[in-house]
Amino acid sequence: MFNRISVFLCLAFLSACSSTPTQYHTLSMNVASAAAVVMTNPINSVGVGPITLPTLLDREGMVIRKDATTLEVSDTHLWGGQLEDEFLRTLAQHLQVRLPATRVQTVPWELSQTPQYQVVVKLDQFDGILGGKAWLRGVWQLQAGGDGEILATESVVLTRQTPQAGVTGLVKAQSGLLADLANQIAQDLAAR
Repeated sequence: MFNRISVFLCLAFLSACSSTPTQYHTLSMNVASAAAVVMTNPINSVGVGPITLPTLLDREGMVIRKDATTLEVSDTHLWGGQLEDEFLRTLAQHLQVRLPATRVQTVPWELSQTPQYQVVVKLDQFDGILGGKAWLRGVWQLQAGGDGEILATESVVLTRQTPQAGVTGLVKAQSGLLADLANQIAQDLAAR
């Protein structure tokens, strides 16, 4: 009996020693690559959100695409926070850099702080292949802040090559996709 317990404890210890440590990732912004957009008509404020994720992405573990039909949800590579919050925060940061004279805020906001325009994003895909490409696919809408009137609806399909192998390269590519999305939104706002 004692030998069985000893063997079990040894195996449990070895198993714990060989496990891969959990790594947490966050979307980021490269300020150096962002340029302010020239506005013909000044915009006072822009609200960002809500962001809608497909159920597949609404989890802690990163979704990594293996091929067109196979996905893996990692148990060792996790988002540092909720992906929806990460996406919302990073997109707002990108828009603020591109629209420096505009107050950019995220949902929720006080009724007295209702923005002039609101950007709503519905994602269908936000994943990628390690050492390959990352994808952002979905729809974004521009709405009037006061009454919610839809002013524009744009489908978006963006891809970026990962700059390096591994999960870090995938997260960098996904962060770049948010910069590309912010460019599209800022260009639309600049044309108003």
